Amino acid sequence: MSLFAAAIDYFVKGGPVMWPLLFCSIATLAIGVERFLYYKQADSGKAFTKEFCNYIENDDWINAKRLADSTRGEVAKLATVVMDRHGNFERLEGFITARAERALDKFEKNLGYLGVMVALTPVLGLLGTITGMIASFNALNERSTNPMAVTSGIGEALITTVFGLCISIFAILFHAYFTRRMKGITMDIEEMSNTLLEAIAKNICDDACGGAKK
Repeated sequence: MSLFAAAIDYFVKGGPVMWPLLFCSIATLAIGVERFLYYKQADSGKAFTKEFCNYIENDDWINAKRLADSTRGEVAKLATVVMDRHGNFERLEGFITARAERALDKFEKNLGYLGVMVALTPVLGLLGTITGMIASFNALNERSTNPMAVTSGIGEALITTVFGLCISIFAILFHAYFTRRMKGITMDIEEMSNTLLEAIAKNICDDACGGAKK
């Protein structure tokens, strides 16, 4: 028997609960792949944040702007927008906060569904276990005519439990990985934003002090 045929056979033996578990497995895999591709494209990287902040701290705005323009990702895009924006400091601070929250929302998208899969799939597996055991107990009355009915019900119970736990394990791994990456991206955005705001405030203070001396 081929691997595909064996998988189909186990799926059929698992009973009707295998269908929602199959949907959950497809959804978990789809979210994991989609988030991985998005993070790969939208994460500017810790190296960018470190180099950009070094330029700003050294008052090298030209190279900082050039670096932000040539780097892809949400952090670099936010840095470019902030450096191009003009206005008073209070409005700029609120603008950075709003844009940072909007960027983080993009990174957090669909992660909540992974959390749902972590909790839902073991419950569905448990549901399959219960229905399988019920079928086994009902088959006790027919064991004289169909002795295999008892074992098939137990098999259904075990298959759904294993399948549900496997999906939950993958969902946990995906969720932990993306949560860790999002934490790093959040720190990069905060570091970049604070460095820019401090530099802009310092320049405003220097210009004001210079004007007062004149």
